Amino acid sequence: MNHYQLEEYQKKGFIVLPKIPLFLEEAIEGKMQESEFSIKFYESDETTVRSYYGFHRDPEIKEWLEKNETIKSICQTIYGKQETYIHQSKINIKNKAESSVWPYHRDFPFWNIFDGIKENKLLNLVLFLDDVNEENGALGFIPSSQNYFLEREENFKSQSFSLDGSASSDLLFDFTAEEVESLKQKFGHELSLGPKGSILIFDPNTIHGSSFSREDFSRKILILTFNTCDNPPNITFTRPDYLCASDIKPIQWQKINEW
Repeated sequence: MNHYQLEEYQKKGFIVLPKIPLFLEEAIEGKMQESEFSIKFYESDETTVRSYYGFHRDPEIKEWLEKNETIKSICQTIYGKQETYIHQSKINIKNKAESSVWPYHRDFPFWNIFDGIKENKLLNLVLFLDDVNEENGALGFIPSSQNYFLEREENFKSQSFSLDGSASSDLLFDFTAEEVESLKQKFGHELSLGPKGSILIFDPNTIHGSSFSREDFSRKILILTFNTCDNPPNITFTRPDYLCASDIKPIQWQKINEW
C-alpha cells in the first residue's frame, strides 16, 4: 500500500487493493467457519448461513494473523507504531434471499454506542474469498461520506441494542431509500469489485451496503476490524464477545521483511 493509495483511502473512506492479493489457505478458511469460537447467523429461512462471527478468538486464527505479512504491512501503513487488536471478525456470505441484503449504514455507531468505543480509530480490512462482481452482491460505498452526517443521526445515541439488529437485514442505524438516493446524488456511488484475493479497506464511518445475489453461497468476504489498544470498549459488556472483543491485548506481529 503506497502513499497515493493511502491518500485515496483517507479521501474516499475506502479503497480496493487488487494488486496486493492475499489468498487464504483452504484450511484456515475452513477453520474460520468451523471453529468452536465461530458463531453462525442465518437468513430469514433459519437454515441458510448468512455470516460467521468471532473466529479471531481461536488460537489457530490468531497465529495465522500474527504471521500474515500483507495484513501487518497494511495495518502499519494506517496505524504506524500504534498497537492494535481485533475488535470483531466475520465472514459475510451472499445468498439469493432478500434477507441477504445489508442496508446502507455506518459501522461505527454500533461500536461507539453499544461498546463505548470513544473515537473512530477502527479499520475494516476485507479479503475477497471469491470473485466479487455486480451480480453477486458487491459492497457499494458513498465516497467521502465518512465526513458527512445527517442531523437525525444524533438520535442514534438513544438506540437500544438488539442482536438481530446487529447482524441481519433488519439492521439498526440504517438509512432510508430516500436518504441513500440523496447521498448518491451528492457524493456519487461506487461498487467494490475485484477478483478473489483482492483486499478492500474502509473507514467504519463510510456509508455502505449491499444487495442480494442471484445464487446462494455465491460470494464470501472476510472482514477483520482493527482498533487501537488505547481506544478500548469502556461500557460494561452488553454485547457478546464475538461482537465486542473483551480481549484487547495487542497483536503480536512476527518480524517480517517489509514489502
